[in-house]
Amino acid sequence: MNGDRRLSAVLSADVVNYSGQIKADENRTLGELRVLRRELFDPLVSDHRGNVVKRMGDGDATFDYAFIQQGLQFFPDKSAALKEVHRILRNDGQLFLTCWRAVSPFNGALAKALEQHVGTDAAVKARAPFSFRDGDLISNLLVDAGFKIARHEPLVLERRFIDLRAQIMALPIETDLRDAGDDVTNKVVEEVADALSRYDNEGVLHVPQEAHLFVAAA
Repeated sequence: MNGDRRLSAVLSADVVNYSGQIKADENRTLGELRVLRRELFDPLVSDHRGNVVKRMGDGDATFDYAFIQQGLQFFPDKSAALKEVHRILRNDGQLFLTCWRAVSPFNGALAKALEQHVGTDAAVKARAPFSFRDGDLISNLLVDAGFKIARHEPLVLERRFIDLRAQIMALPIETDLRDAGDDVTNKVVEEVADALSRYDNEGVLHVPQEAHLFVAAA
């Protein structure tokens, strides 16, 4: 076969507990990511004779669409975050934004059990993803950032729990439960299971979660 074969690849990298790390120390987190990109990713790309075509955040009015899915609540400066999204969108580019509208039955039950058996700090962690759910406040932030709101509607999503214990232990409160011991962990799991029993369908929990959906134009 004549010529070189080339593989085109798009890399989308995730960071474990990115939202939590940004909330704790945004500048340190972003600085460490820049170091990793410079010292790890860029040399690997160069070694394989590749090229970086585009990174998020490059240039004004670059993208047609932006998506923020259940993430805005974790930004310390939500207004600045939305203004940055507006900056990178082309004129009439669209932002699709979802934020929780109410504390989910699962997280509510988990927080209640943690409050009773583990402590307030653990309960606060369980409720944290639902801490920013005022639709009017979100609307005002979008408008202040320069967006025109085209749609705002409620959504009801469904979260399925096949292994409730495993899914609880995959949350940030895992360390709190392990420190509390197996007996306490078992009590928490049992109480959450009891609270969610009405959502049981043949051994699988189908738990609703209410969200806001915003579609806004730059």
